[in-house]
Amino acid sequence: MLLAIGLGVGGTESHVLELASRLDRKRFQVTVCTLRGDGAIARELRNRGVRVVALGGRGKLDACVLVRLWRLIRRERPAVIHAFLFWANLAGRVLGRFLRVPLCISSYHDFEVTRIGYQLLADRLTVKWTQVVTCCSDAVRQTIFSQIGGEESKYITIPFGIDVSQFNGDRSLRREELGLCEGLPVIGTVCRLEEPKKGLSILLQAVAQFRERFPSPGLQLLIVGDGPAYKSLRKQSEQLGIAPWVVFAGVRRDIPRLLPLLDVFVLASLYEGLGIAILEAMAAARPVIATEVGGVPELVIHCETGLLVPPGKPEALADAIQRLLSRPEEAKTLAARGRERARKHFSIESVVRQHEELYEACMQRLG
Repeated sequence: MLLAIGLGVGGTESHVLELASRLDRKRFQVTVCTLRGDGAIARELRNRGVRVVALGGRGKLDACVLVRLWRLIRRERPAVIHAFLFWANLAGRVLGRFLRVPLCISSYHDFEVTRIGYQLLADRLTVKWTQVVTCCSDAVRQTIFSQIGGEESKYITIPFGIDVSQFNGDRSLRREELGLCEGLPVIGTVCRLEEPKKGLSILLQAVAQFRERFPSPGLQLLIVGDGPAYKSLRKQSEQLGIAPWVVFAGVRRDIPRLLPLLDVFVLASLYEGLGIAILEAMAAARPVIATEVGGVPELVIHCETGLLVPPGKPEALADAIQRLLSRPEEAKTLAARGRERARKHFSIESVVRQHEELYEACMQRLG
């Protein structure tokens, strides 16, 4: 049982989608359970033949969800519960403990979980009830262990993975389909519109500075995703005077077709566990600029597979954008190396295999 909080569009949700649909069906019978309702990822899972159970939770403290999950676990008797992110981790540990589930695994994909006091306390009290803690990067693993504690040997790193073959650019979109202008360079990002985490305000400031310094030929910015910061970001683009050159494309599920439109991919996060959107851009052979935070340097090697800039610095971001747009050969070289790194070290096949080996090894140890 893969246990998630929700199945809307996001990095963790995409990870669950690929893992659940690619596990060897001859060795594993998979159910994905979400504490909330359905979402875009739930529909894709079902389309791929994966069983999904949505418990219809209405909030973080909806006790009815725990009752439904209790009944589901007692009825299904899974050998493994693999939970993702704080609320699912907590539910999986507590119910797995009382219902004697043989193997409970918790996963962390970010740093934010440790920022709230009661969550940190709950993690510390219940981590002993999980046999393994998987983290998406070494940076997340080190931070989570230092703040939660327990047995260090429980903590392992398994990164996100992607299907590089999907990002070959064979069927790219046309610019007009997204409202982009012809003849202007395009920089873009793909993320949940969540501030200050994603640094989108910094990115807008960087674009404003770039256009002030280099009014010709200028550039345009494509922001793909949705979230609570949408209205404030749109207002900021108007206040900065760059609204005509900023396109908010909303949530898209055709990212492999969209990325070829970008001259440069940018992720300006102030903190980030790993950044699956960076991996997708690398796989699509797009030159990447990202902030040097969290697990990002484990993906992007500065001046080799992309450029790293300090977080929260629009001037540095504008300089990096100008560098890649004015040096197309360097941008092309970084992009090619980035694609090769994504292919060699972050393939979805490798990530799924690591999970399969983990489940089987743990079950063998447990007898």
